[in-house]
Amino acid sequence: MKAAFSLIPAESRRLIAKGVAAMDEVQAAMKKAYVIINGGTTNGYVAQELAGRSDLEPQKFTAGTSSHRLLCVTDADKRTPFPIILYKGKKSSKTLPEALKDFHLETVVIKGANAVDSKGNAAVIAAGFDGGTMGATLGTVVSQGLKYIVPVGLEKMVPSVEEATAWTGAKTFDYTLGADFGMFRLPNALVVTEIEALKILAGVEARCVAAGGIGESAGSVVMVVRGEEAKVRKAVSIVESIKGEPTLPGFKGTCEKCLYQCKFAGTRAEDLPAWLND
Repeated sequence: MKAAFSLIPAESRRLIAKGVAAMDEVQAAMKKAYVIINGGTTNGYVAQELAGRSDLEPQKFTAGTSSHRLLCVTDADKRTPFPIILYKGKKSSKTLPEALKDFHLETVVIKGANAVDSKGNAAVIAAGFDGGTMGATLGTVVSQGLKYIVPVGLEKMVPSVEEATAWTGAKTFDYTLGADFGMFRLPNALVVTEIEALKILAGVEARCVAAGGIGESAGSVVMVVRGEEAKVRKAVSIVESIKGEPTLPGFKGTCEKCLYQCKFAGTRAEDLPAWLND
C-alpha cells in the first residue's frame, strides 16, 4: 500500500519528536542514564514528548534562530533555560558538565541541526565565540563514545554538509545580513528526519518527493510512504493526529544589544527596515 501527504515544518517537528521519543537509544537512556535535550525548536517538541510538559514552548528553545528573514539571536529573557536534563526519566538539577561527568554509556545528547544532506550528514550553525553547545559537548561525546541524536526536518536539506561547513566561519565574512557564523559537522550522529521517524513509529518506507509551498505551507515537504497495509494505515493515522500543529512565532533579538557582525548591529529600532518587524 502507498500513501502521500504533506507536512508543514511544525507538523514535521512534531512527527520527528515522536520518533525520537520512541527510539530504542532514547528509551534506554530514559531508564538507565541521562537524556540531555539542547536548544532548538524541534528539541522543544522532543522535550514536550519526553518530559510530558505541554507548558514548554518550542519557539523559546532558541539562542540562535533563523527568523524575520535573517539569522538572528533570541534575547535571553525570551528563552527557555536549556539544556533540559533528565536522569532516569526525571528532571535533574545537574548542570551539563555535571551530567556528562557522571558518565553513563547509555546517555544521549539531543542536538538539533541547521543542515542535513542526502548522505545523512548533519551540521549545526554556531555563532558563539566558544562554539556554544557544540563546544561544550563535542569533546565528551566523541572521546567517550556517546552519540548525538539529531532531529532535523527535510526542509533543511542541502546538497553537501561537508561543502557547507567549508564555506562558513564568522571572521571569513566581509558582509552578513544577520549574525556571522560557522558550522559544526556533527560526528557520531543518529539523524532523525521525517523518513526515520515514520520508520520508527510505523515501520514504513518513506521518501520526500517534493518540497516548498506558499503561505502557511512555506517550507513544507511532500512525503510518500509504502509498506504493508496495516503499517501504512498506522502511518496515516499518526500524520492525521498531528495535522493542524500550530506554526511557531519567531523572536528577533534587540539590534542595539547585539554582539554579532551584522549589517543591523547597533542600529536603532526606528531605523530598521519594516520587513524586520513583519
